[in-house]
Amino acid sequence: MTTDSPYLSVTFRPDLSLLIVRWLRDISQVELQAGYAEVLTVATEHQASRWLVDSRRRTQSDEQMVTWLTQHYLPSLSPRLQDQPVYLACLVAATWQPATAGTTPLAVLAQAPAQTSHRYQIQLFSDEGAATHWLQEFN
Repeated sequence: MTTDSPYLSVTFRPDLSLLIVRWLRDISQVELQAGYAEVLTVATEHQASRWLVDSRRRTQSDEQMVTWLTQHYLPSLSPRLQDQPVYLACLVAATWQPATAGTTPLAVLAQAPAQTSHRYQIQLFSDEGAATHWLQEFN
């Protein structure tokens, strides 16, 4: 199953039990929330708790996006997915450096101290193969 919008592509790979989320451009707060609502709909339909989130085409984020993800969206994932922990592999450009480049909300969160009270884990990758391998460890 694949769903597409002008700014997002969401595909479930049943052979890998993996949800692939590709942001196609920088987005607004409204698009972030609408896009992640669509992602959760597809994830819930397939009970997909392992997500490959390709953010390589995005370079902008703001505190409002990070706050919404941290306080509202990410804590809601596990309960919607039969209390499974959720693993998010966030792809960033190979040349991305946190101190010198813009970043996406998930990249900001991946660099923050672990949140043990929530049942999700975010890891940054610049290589899609390595990200997929990491996600397969939780199968």
